[in-house]
Amino acid sequence: MSSIQEYPIQATGFWVFGFLSVVLAVLKLTVAGYWSWWRVMLPSLAFLGHNPVHLLVGFLCFCWLKHEEDEGEPTTVQKHSTAGYNIAALLFCFLFLDNLLRRTEGQDWKGFWPCSGRFEAVVLFGMLSLAAQFEYWSRTVFGLNQEHA
Repeated sequence: MSSIQEYPIQATGFWVFGFLSVVLAVLKLTVAGYWSWWRVMLPSLAFLGHNPVHLLVGFLCFCWLKHEEDEGEPTTVQKHSTAGYNIAALLFCFLFLDNLLRRTEGQDWKGFWPCSGRFEAVVLFGMLSLAAQFEYWSRTVFGLNQEHA
């Protein structure tokens, strides 16, 4: 047996969003002192908030996966995944948290644009994040069901 794992845990996203938070912390300490620490940690919060939703929606969608008795060949989920929906869900989660933060800090803007902080924007981006997650997982499950058929 080798000590090297076949599928190691990939922490690239965690490091990228952590680095973005460090950059924002440096900006807060040097240039933008009026930012809250919640705003500085927003990239990491979006990443950490996106992952549980991703897992929960994945488990819900796997309820519609057809099971077969003869499992001769293992299937891979990567073959059917569409990363664009997952990235869109992460972006919508970021915008959802940004709008929620603007709303709670009282920095809302009277017009409507993606970072307005209005209640409608909070609900819109929360729902778009969930919709993108469901689209990602439903395509994955559909591809796996087509493979078993």
